[in-house]
Amino acid sequence: MQETPFIIKGKFQEDSVVIGQPIHYSLYVRHPKDQEVFFPNANQHFGAFETVKREFFATKTTASGSLDSAVYTLRLFQLAPVQKLQIPIYLLQEPDCTIIYPVVDSIHLKRLLPHPEQIDLDSLYQSIPIQPLSPKTDLKNVFAAGISLLIMAGLIYWIFGKTITKLFKRYLLWRRHREFKRTFQRYARQVAGTPVGLLNLERAFSGWKKYLEELTQLPFTTFTSKEMLDNLADEAMEKVLNEMDSAIYGGNFSQHTTESLQYLEGLATNLYEIEQEKIQNNEV
Repeated sequence: MQETPFIIKGKFQEDSVVIGQPIHYSLYVRHPKDQEVFFPNANQHFGAFETVKREFFATKTTASGSLDSAVYTLRLFQLAPVQKLQIPIYLLQEPDCTIIYPVVDSIHLKRLLPHPEQIDLDSLYQSIPIQPLSPKTDLKNVFAAGISLLIMAGLIYWIFGKTITKLFKRYLLWRRHREFKRTFQRYARQVAGTPVGLLNLERAFSGWKKYLEELTQLPFTTFTSKEMLDNLADEAMEKVLNEMDSAIYGGNFSQHTTESLQYLEGLATNLYEIEQEKIQNNEV
């Protein structure tokens, strides 16, 4: 039987290629069965193509000859619209090898974006939203605005400064009095003849002295009972202070103790109102 003549073919399996994505190139050769052929290995590059791997198939031999084939997985990283390729085989002939090429095959580059020459710049400009440019800050205007604000603030303070200061002082005084009453009343509700109740009595009395010290700027927290009487000028205070000392230090709790606490709270409120009047009348 007559042997098949030597035939080599190479062809892309895909019609187009995307940059960086794998494509496949099939290469096969028919040759006499006593002829040795070799395919390029996977570490070779072919022009613009980078070889990823080579899959080689076992030789098929019949009476008419042998068939060898391989599939090369390739990648492309160049932007030419058409790429051509022919991967050769090596034919062993003494004393060396002969390189034989198949017919050139070509593949088209598939663009994910249009070619620059095909872009309609006018329509592109119209489709892109253009943000208006912010005007450049003029330092002179900023400086002038700052000076104007300072002058305006100065005028407002000159006209309304005393009133604003007075209102602020009265507000601070009111807030501090509210805090005092809240704390004092919380302890007063828990006063009793028990050790815990007497401790709450002592805390209420201590908080009262501290509040009066802040209110009058006199050292009530260190005053003796006599010094308190001298500075408060209240005839009923002697009885109230005696009742507080008797309950706190002697444990003698009674209904008079509760009444004394109420008197202390009322006295603090009177002093608070006096201070508010002083602020209102510009006496402080």
